[in-house]
Amino acid sequence: MPLTEQHTTRYADALMTLALAARRPASVVNTGIGYAVRVDFEHSIHLLATNAPGDLSSDPDAQHPWTVRFVQRQADGADTQLVEVTGEWLADAFDRALAALPIPGIGDDPETELSSPAGCVAPTPSG
Repeated sequence: MPLTEQHTTRYADALMTLALAARRPASVVNTGIGYAVRVDFEHSIHLLATNAPGDLSSDPDAQHPWTVRFVQRQADGADTQLVEVTGEWLADAFDRALAALPIPGIGDDPETELSSPAGCVAPTPSG
């Protein structure tokens, strides 16, 4: 998918921003109607972030607001939207969407150790 690769390069800052904010990997995915930045969470929940109607803009410098949606996959395979927030900045929209989630604990630190982008294991508190 050539647009996936192009958007991954074009939106490297957005991918890093969400990966750091969510403390989970972020990637560009084809949603079937466009492209989005995606982060997977527990309980079959994932986040989709776009900066154009249902899609990623081909111009990352365009002045489009970011829309962050949390979606939960149901047992029957259907997706249910839990929260949708739009904001000028991706990090702010993410924070507001996370705060509005009706399921507590989503976005907490995963129980497994995280690796930095350089491949180093994050330090764990000693005690």
